[in-house]
Amino acid sequence: MNLSQMRIMRELAHRGTIAAVARHLHVTAPAISQQLAALHRELGVPLTYRVGREIRLTEAGMALAEMAGTVHTLIDRAAETVREYGDDTGARVRVAAFQSAGQALLPGLLAEGDAGSAPALVFGEHDVAQPEFAELVDQYDLVIAHRMDHDEPWPSEQLSVTTLLSEPFDVAMSVDHPLAARSSVSAAELAEESWIAAHAGFAPDVALGVVEATAGVRFQRAHRVNDYHLAASLIVGGGLLALFPRYTAPRADSQLVLVPLKDVRIARNIDVLARPHALARVAVAGTLERLRGAADVLQRTRPSALVAAGPGLHHVEVWLADVAAERAGWAWLLGRVGFTMASEWSGGESWEAGDTYLTLTASPNLSADSHDRRRPGVNHLAFRAGSREAVDALMAAAPEHGWQPLYQDRYPHAGGEEHYAGWLENEAGFKVEVVADPPCYQASGIS
Repeated sequence: MNLSQMRIMRELAHRGTIAAVARHLHVTAPAISQQLAALHRELGVPLTYRVGREIRLTEAGMALAEMAGTVHTLIDRAAETVREYGDDTGARVRVAAFQSAGQALLPGLLAEGDAGSAPALVFGEHDVAQPEFAELVDQYDLVIAHRMDHDEPWPSEQLSVTTLLSEPFDVAMSVDHPLAARSSVSAAELAEESWIAAHAGFAPDVALGVVEATAGVRFQRAHRVNDYHLAASLIVGGGLLALFPRYTAPRADSQLVLVPLKDVRIARNIDVLARPHALARVAVAGTLERLRGAADVLQRTRPSALVAAGPGLHHVEVWLADVAAERAGWAWLLGRVGFTMASEWSGGESWEAGDTYLTLTASPNLSADSHDRRRPGVNHLAFRAGSREAVDALMAAAPEHGWQPLYQDRYPHAGGEEHYAGWLENEAGFKVEVVADPPCYQASGIS
């Protein structure tokens, strides 16, 4: 048994026919058949059987194909280890991306690649329908792909999948549009508008169909355009609307605003697809980490839609020492006080309420491994929680979700007789206040 035979088994498990394997490996179909026959004779165990024109693997064949993938991964790791002892500046990493994600994520890789030790990057742009992205891993080390929330997951038994972003779609419109100053819009309010739609089968057109279903009416599709730069020009010049992805759509035109949808959330995942053995290469794994970092920057710099600005608090960013351990408690609390999750990524998440958003994230620049609200800086966050009954219910349920009440001997008037509120603290030391309407906060000197 040799490496060529094992590669044939791996590809046969993926492609299903000898002809397809031959095309991929650039050999003849009889050559593939001869290798399979030789392997069968050597092992003495049936590895394949035929169903029509397809070749199916027996259980023994499936086991061998799985081991073949493991063997190739180990070989790639060995080669990468050897290269680390020599000059690896010429290592090449091939990255494919669809247009909007490529424009948002790839330039940063080039900027970081000025150092002499960085891999040689080769980019390819492929704006294909969602099911076709998986095929690109045969040509590229990393494939930046999109998948709508409701779509079938990627074939994880054949691919390594890393999610960079969960990206909502917002309504793009001119700043002069009557709805442009709104903090959000409902689907029904958009029923009489003229739309720029993407071509059928592409994510923005699928998203528009969801909005139509929510509104209960068919929208007028005036144009079909896949390029966001062209769509932005038409929106500004013609009073049209379109659905734009929140983080990766172009934002060069100051006459364009994005307004969130109020009654329906439509999002696409931006994922990186790769063969598992490709990620064994240090250069490929490092490039994937840089892509994750670029996505995190997008989340922090574009965490909410572009809406008309006004006075008031824009956002708060909270740095957590352990995002994985703390995010469930924060998610419960923020949901109870009326925030909705706008986006989520590997290093954190963003929550919105009206025009204000709150980001929970980690940072490599943390100067301590714990939070101390008694040090100079922000002491606590205060949230409007609705009625007094709502505050009481929240305080009663909080301990089950990692938040312990403070100042219980003075609840609910620890902040003053006219101030109905409760205080909570989690295990990480963060303190929050939940305030009943009306919000008449009075300084109390509480630490």
